[in-house]
Amino acid sequence: MQNETLTLNTHRLISGLIAQGVHQFVISPGSRSTPVALLIAERVQQQPALRLFVDVDERSAAFFALGMAKTQQVPVALVCTSGTAAAEYLPALAEARLLHIPLIVLTTDRPLELTNIGAPQAIDQTELYGKQVKQSQRLELQQPGTTNADFIAFQSQRSVLTAMALPRGPIQLNLPLRKPLLPDLGVTPPQIKTVTVPQATVTLAPTALTELAGQLQGKRVLLIAGPEEDSAYRATLLALSQKCHWPLLADSLANLRGRGAVISNFDLLFQARTTLPAALQPDVIIRFGSTPVSAPLMTWLEQQTVPLYLVGAQRQMADYSRATTHVLAADEQLLLAELLAVMPAQDATYLANWQQYAQRLQTKLTVPTELNEVTSVQVLDCLLPATSRLFISNSMPIRDVEDFYSGQAVRELYCNRGANGIDGVVSTAAGMATLGGANYLLIGDLALFHDMNGLMMLRRYQLPLTIVVINNNGGGIFSFLPQAAATDYFEDLFGTPQALDLAQVAALYQRSYQKVTTLVEFEQALQMQVQFIEVISQRADNLQLHRRLVSCLKQELSGDD
Repeated sequence: MQNETLTLNTHRLISGLIAQGVHQFVISPGSRSTPVALLIAERVQQQPALRLFVDVDERSAAFFALGMAKTQQVPVALVCTSGTAAAEYLPALAEARLLHIPLIVLTTDRPLELTNIGAPQAIDQTELYGKQVKQSQRLELQQPGTTNADFIAFQSQRSVLTAMALPRGPIQLNLPLRKPLLPDLGVTPPQIKTVTVPQATVTLAPTALTELAGQLQGKRVLLIAGPEEDSAYRATLLALSQKCHWPLLADSLANLRGRGAVISNFDLLFQARTTLPAALQPDVIIRFGSTPVSAPLMTWLEQQTVPLYLVGAQRQMADYSRATTHVLAADEQLLLAELLAVMPAQDATYLANWQQYAQRLQTKLTVPTELNEVTSVQVLDCLLPATSRLFISNSMPIRDVEDFYSGQAVRELYCNRGANGIDGVVSTAAGMATLGGANYLLIGDLALFHDMNGLMMLRRYQLPLTIVVINNNGGGIFSFLPQAAATDYFEDLFGTPQALDLAQVAALYQRSYQKVTTLVEFEQALQMQVQFIEVISQRADNLQLHRRLVSCLKQELSGDD
């Protein structure tokens, strides 16, 4: 072999990742990453269970990998060359860190003697991502010797285990490489010693469980389910809420709406009134999942003085309302199963009160008669097939889904609610689409513009994704914010119209396209599986529509105490 040490150690690195469950790789091309990229590609060709995607834009690549890891609940590896290419990963890593998504980042680097000395494409990549990764480690793939070889195999496995350990998150392996960079192909990978980690769970001590059950007995308990990609405990949470007759306020991203004792569209309730009627006021609150989308709900929680339990081994007191009084750092599924076993059925009056109130809200929601931003969500709720997936952009789309999506079929909804940015939305949805099946993206024109490069992955890999673009020619969310009062500067600084020709965008990336202006046209486009659907909206009209609806709800609920 001409490059024996580099070849064998790179194989050890790859074997360690595969041994611990990394079966998907996203590579952005570059010279310095040559040995890692080539040997991964060779391994993928030899092992059908592995998958390789190539994305020339590192920012898009990182969000694409995020989409795969997020929706599949598995670790995914990223590979890039040295320099600013590695810096492009940062936005997606910030999202992954906040939402506990396991990404394995392999940044190749110039060697030490070429760092901070004027060499091209060389930046200081030591601790490049700071607190946005759980761990950052340097591996020397070109250092000979058995000790280093064993360390590489061990550390590559350890990196995956670290990423998957609760709370999950991204890690970085920085790989400084010297020329020659070309590895030997056709070499049998050396055997490595694998690490076995039995699955473990975290639960409450028996005495703590007994005490918790006693505190809940006979109380009006309000369950709140925030965003959650892991479906493991959904059925048990539903079973507990139904058995105990506890109302369950389900975030749209909790993927529980339309089932059991679930209360949907509660965000509108908290927009219409800042306090609850006495019949709805809880004695105890139990929260699951990440931070709810509903800001009015979080504002209401800030005012509560009743006990609030925050459940989950990953949450780390992630509660900006600061209403949490108890943290149950336990496996949600196990805790719920134990509570289900010990809790007797409770009085049904409290649940009935919530259901009656929710029905009053539902009757006031707009019945779809014309196409707008609200009815677009209602049509998606009615027409998207069961078991399909819907990715939702931040800003206005997720707020409208939170208010108007009732869950008329069992689907999986996703959104990047860690850092809540509009960057990388298309790429993340494209990563979701690698699962196959029926996939949809609801996005605004600015978020689409921000990540149009992500459309190339759809084209290159023929990924199944229907994109619904709400085109209000700018940032619609700002019309709802105090910035709208700065009328002389609003359009330039906040409205930011781009006047995009979305037909040309669709043509560039070879997507079938249709602009729709009526409900019938929108429904037909969805049924015909048009890949790129443009829904025209006016920001001023959308603002007035929302204001009228909330005003109507306030009037309806004003007499309640």
